[in-house]
Amino acid sequence: MMETDVCIVGGGIMGLAVAHALAKASKLQLLIIDRYGLGNEYCASNDFGRIFCYANGAKRRHTQMAIESLKLWRELEQESGEELFVPSGFLALDGESAWGTKFIAQSYQTLNGLSLPVELLEEAELRMRFPQFRARGGLLDPGAGVLLAARALGYYRSMLGQWGVNVLEGEKVVRLDLAGRPEVETESGRRIRCRKVVLTPGVWSNSLLRDGLVRVTPTRQQVIYLRPTRDSARFRPGSFPIFTVDKYYGIPIAGTDGVKVGYHRTPEEVDPDLVRRTVDPEAIEAFLSVVHRYVPELADSEMVRTKVCLYDMTENKNFVIGADPECRDVIYGYGFSGNGFKFAPLVGRLLAELVLEKPPSIRLDRLSPVR
Repeated sequence: MMETDVCIVGGGIMGLAVAHALAKASKLQLLIIDRYGLGNEYCASNDFGRIFCYANGAKRRHTQMAIESLKLWRELEQESGEELFVPSGFLALDGESAWGTKFIAQSYQTLNGLSLPVELLEEAELRMRFPQFRARGGLLDPGAGVLLAARALGYYRSMLGQWGVNVLEGEKVVRLDLAGRPEVETESGRRIRCRKVVLTPGVWSNSLLRDGLVRVTPTRQQVIYLRPTRDSARFRPGSFPIFTVDKYYGIPIAGTDGVKVGYHRTPEEVDPDLVRRTVDPEAIEAFLSVVHRYVPELADSEMVRTKVCLYDMTENKNFVIGADPECRDVIYGYGFSGNGFKFAPLVGRLLAELVLEKPPSIRLDRLSPVR
């Protein structure tokens, strides 16, 4: 039987972030287990870029967490010597849905209430400052930017050996034995005894949760990448912000060669092991229709890449961060509902605080695994 101080189940961005935080704050022996490999193609965090923004409707707590998280991203940049955050701004366009109009109004109120920079743009000013777009107006969150997800994952992976973190890949965790010291059992029959278990398995969380804990719904998300046929500089950060309209979104060219376009929603529930990973023609048609209407300069772009990723959605989209009230040696970090990457270093710190039995640096009462 293997033994370790802390066993981290799930090697996506959250598992790597908690390993990083624990390695910095302690001398505990750490082990990460991941069935498909660290930062693999199946995890929700694997892609070129992710959105960082303060605008999140009426969710004041999320905005406050984002403020703290960006500080930690900047610290990680200093530590790694790599650019991980590319300032771009975030533009919420006034589209056709009541949801979008409400999101703009609530985001403005939240950011203004926290003394964060925010602007409401009418159509004429929007056209003057961002001529690539066509809309009645919108909200600009100028402090937003693109997180270079692939680069961040790569840095974390590359440093595990230096941090003294052990890695076990290709093993599926099938059971937790909580009679006495926690034990993790894999499909091959391997058993690992540990002092603490941190569960960050994303869409695979349900199989390891006892009755009474918050469950997740694994969902399938589709994105495409569009490479402009002319003057790609007009679609890079500094000229072209992240944008959203009626739950569609776009990310400027950063870390890759195309503008990422997707739809942030809760579509069909899927089995994460059997999900179809090709993008539907209907989704491509919908993306191109939105681009043609709101970003017409991209309408004749070349589609250079498509991707399917998975979200682990909770019912109210609130994260799960906390210790199991029936076994404080089991700590959960899951249910990030497509909005977790920007919080990764903060989540890593919070999970590390729970492992080390320190008071969490922010309140976690609404994020409990029992609700």
